[in-house]
Amino acid sequence: MKMITDLLETYFMVLVHPFRIHQQFRHSVALPGHEGHFFSPLKLSEALGISWVFAIIRGLCKLVLMNFFLQSFITIQSDKFPLLQGLLLSSGISTYYFLLFSAALDIIFFPVAALVMTEVWAWMIRLYSKWLNPEMNHEEIADQITTHALSSNLFTIIPFLGDLVQSGLYYFLLYAGLRSNLEASRSLAWVILLTPTLVGMMVISLLVFTIFCLVS
Repeated sequence: MKMITDLLETYFMVLVHPFRIHQQFRHSVALPGHEGHFFSPLKLSEALGISWVFAIIRGLCKLVLMNFFLQSFITIQSDKFPLLQGLLLSSGISTYYFLLFSAALDIIFFPVAALVMTEVWAWMIRLYSKWLNPEMNHEEIADQITTHALSSNLFTIIPFLGDLVQSGLYYFLLYAGLRSNLEASRSLAWVILLTPTLVGMMVISLLVFTIFCLVS
């Protein structure tokens, strides 16, 4: 079994060398400054476990920050309007429990959501890889690309902008894996990344057209 330090090293190295580390996985090409040392690909359970730790940190930070702003707002309003102190305090307690429940749900359901998203992307990449080259190892390549894209979850611990940064970086890491591991062209990589959006738009358009036909 891998040491936790080795897992973390690979997890973070994906962010430092997103293209080259996939070249190492595919062609055993050493990373700059790491000649003679090869990083073993992470398993989905390993990447998911590390990402879950950052999801827990994000949930706790979210709870602390929201509670701080909520208490500050209640204090300021209570000083200006003493008659509203009881109402605001009651509302603040309800909001606090709502935030606590929301943070708990984020932490509990993170592995499920990440697993579903990873499997959907892996399935899509396997389809394209079979079309690109029927003889390549579709399962391994798709798993490596989607698993290591989970390293983007490190940035979810950034307050306020963390989720936005993580989403953008997740797609960038998928792109890096498609280019370096799947060896897809730039245009094909963009087509793969845009496929879910295009499919979603087609489904929505079909639903809207169906509803329009039924109503009219």
